[in-house]
Amino acid sequence: MIAERVSNPAHDEPDYVALGRLAFADDDFAATRDHWQSAFRQQRSSGNVRGAARTAAHLALLYAGVFGNEALAAGWLARAQRLVARTGRCVEQGYVALACAYTHRFDLAAVEKDAAVVLELAVEFSDPDLEVVALTEGGYALIAQGRLTEGFSRLDEAMAAIAAGEVSDGIVGMCLCVMLAACQRAGDLRRAAEWTSVLLERLAPGGGMPRIVRTECRVAYGALLRSVGRWNEAEIALLDALSPTASHSTVLRFTAAAELADLRVVQGRLEEAAALLRPHEDRIEVCGALARLHLAHGEPALAAAAINRALRQLVADRLREGELLALLVETELALGDLDAADAAAERLAGVAADVEGPGLRAEADLARARVAAAKGAHDAAIAQLEQALHLLAAGEPPLLCGILHLELACNLADSDAPAANAIIEARAAMAIFERLGARAYVDRTAALLRQLGDSERLRGPSSATAAMPLTAREADVLDLVRHGLTNAQIGERLYISPKTAEHHVSSVLGKLGVRSRAEAAALALVTSIGK
Repeated sequence: MIAERVSNPAHDEPDYVALGRLAFADDDFAATRDHWQSAFRQQRSSGNVRGAARTAAHLALLYAGVFGNEALAAGWLARAQRLVARTGRCVEQGYVALACAYTHRFDLAAVEKDAAVVLELAVEFSDPDLEVVALTEGGYALIAQGRLTEGFSRLDEAMAAIAAGEVSDGIVGMCLCVMLAACQRAGDLRRAAEWTSVLLERLAPGGGMPRIVRTECRVAYGALLRSVGRWNEAEIALLDALSPTASHSTVLRFTAAAELADLRVVQGRLEEAAALLRPHEDRIEVCGALARLHLAHGEPALAAAAINRALRQLVADRLREGELLALLVETELALGDLDAADAAAERLAGVAADVEGPGLRAEADLARARVAAAKGAHDAAIAQLEQALHLLAAGEPPLLCGILHLELACNLADSDAPAANAIIEARAAMAIFERLGARAYVDRTAALLRQLGDSERLRGPSSATAAMPLTAREADVLDLVRHGLTNAQIGERLYISPKTAEHHVSSVLGKLGVRSRAEAAALALVTSIGK
């Protein structure tokens, strides 16, 4: 996202600015910093106040969005603001406002106001690149606040300008990343697919994007795929964003780590999640993933601390606030504090009422149901859960739907309802969790089905899971797993890296609906005998 915000120079820019842009495109951020600092000194000493202000704004974005150094980002932003205060109204004020928007990223109401200033200046001074950036940033801020219709209208307008060829190729890549992030927040895979196809077609003649933009798009797309339940594809995208060939941006690497850690938690791979998060536990962006990990480890007090730390810093980010409050309800219940859980559930309901779309309202119903169940009011919980499932009649997002079916099954089992009702709901949950590869939830559902006496459903992977086709390479990997080869040996045999082999093994386990290499080998042996 930062790459193209810093690549719209004036035609008379000093050589240092151009050299900085070239270094940025090569992912050499230290050289970018040095060149731009030299450019700033040169512009200021020559009396080019507007140029120096724009360069200072670029440096603020570089420190905040690439290095993750908030103190130096604030320092360069202050220098930029002091400089533009000496000029008349000019387009450089728009670039300074854009830097403000990024430094305000935890306050979405402030981002919305900053983007409005940027848009006004961009239109006044006929800067189409800046105009489209302002539309995408403002649209994202609106969507994060739950104003989906208004936000997507801004993004659609930006996309129309891009498709018409009104902006530079560099801006296209940056906007694609913002649009994917917006779709992830709203769970809108259809719109993401439509936008991606148009924007990538627009980029093709220009020869692609800088490494940092490609990496940011992989992170945003991976997060989107994770949220809509396409976990194998999400894993590929996020691992790619963390590979040695990806951008070395500090901010992107901890963002990718947080997204992959979130995925690892629901996959039941807690040690991997912990290793991903450990270097970044000071970052507010990882608090949600960290809380889920603590909860999975049976450490609800630590989970609550992480959630409350994030909630204290977020302003007007209604979608993220709702997500964290839903997690806080679960955490307070694990701590045994029913009053605190009830308060968090009501706070979540208030947030959900202000947000367009059914997802957060379903989360609020789930939270209230959990509190009711903890108080022994199973009939009330059942009503809330059925209401939530009605809101999500299309089956999206799938993990939430699976959890709703599981919670409904648990409450039916504890009520006077026939056992068959609970079994049907638990089977529905199991089908979703097996498709997703959500190991921890599969185990919980299997335990409930055993308690309900439904041994038939537990004899093996579901037909839907077992029928998921393996690629030719995955079939080769499965055959080598059947013969007991390690990831390193599989990599050597197939001329791929051990890490790639590990990914293929993980994909095979997910598609087969099994939990270990031994189970996969046994299933492969049975299949080969059957042939």
